[in-house]
Amino acid sequence: MERSLKAEDKIAQINKVVQAYFDNNSNIDWIPAKQIMPELVKVGVFAKDQKKGLPLRKVLRDLDQKNALDTIPLLHVERTDKAIYWYFVKEGAKFPENTAISTVSKKEKAKTIRENTDEFYIISLCDEILKQKASRKHTFSWLFGDLHKKGKTRTLLPLAAFYEDLNLVIEFADNKNKTEAQQAKLEALTASGVTRGVQIEKYNKRRKDMLAKKAINLSVIDYSLFETNNKNRLVRNKTEDVIVLKKILKKYL
Repeated sequence: MERSLKAEDKIAQINKVVQAYFDNNSNIDWIPAKQIMPELVKVGVFAKDQKKGLPLRKVLRDLDQKNALDTIPLLHVERTDKAIYWYFVKEGAKFPENTAISTVSKKEKAKTIRENTDEFYIISLCDEILKQKASRKHTFSWLFGDLHKKGKTRTLLPLAAFYEDLNLVIEFADNKNKTEAQQAKLEALTASGVTRGVQIEKYNKRRKDMLAKKAINLSVIDYSLFETNNKNRLVRNKTEDVIVLKKILKKYL
């Protein structure tokens, strides 16, 4: 049915469905355009949904190029340097000016999450104390895991931090206080045929043995030495944490 609809008929149907949505949901003032897709598919405007509203976005982009967005009166557009965001707003309602539009990439989101971890915090303190910047998640060409499932490749094993001038690697001791979800992950089987927990122990030993063989210093930091909250996260009392780390790293100061 989607192909048989003329462009103007498709627009008329979209307007009809959007209006009906707000009529049936009087407590809602606005919605992201993709949220209306199930209703549009139900009445045959589109054959199916793809990539969270792609068929509708294509129509809206085409109207935008033709300067014809006014043919959908309840459409509201938010533009940024990187993207266009489509919304439907009920007649008489206002789209909230301060509604956040996420333009953050997956890479930037991952970076933000990583920088909020206790490991990142501790290594940053180590950087300050040692007056050097560590190579984080450092890998050596001679330190790698088991063969992958197809038996041809291996992944290099990352180290928490490496201070080249000090010939020092910093790793973290295994956290014994695990949640049920974390414990379940450790019990899952890996491609090597052992549980994730067993594999971690194996890789930690491999790191220790190979670093010793290469005469690289290793300092293992135990989270239990620091004050934690009821969620087992570091309280991050910088003054006290620095005192603890200086004791651990005293031979490198």
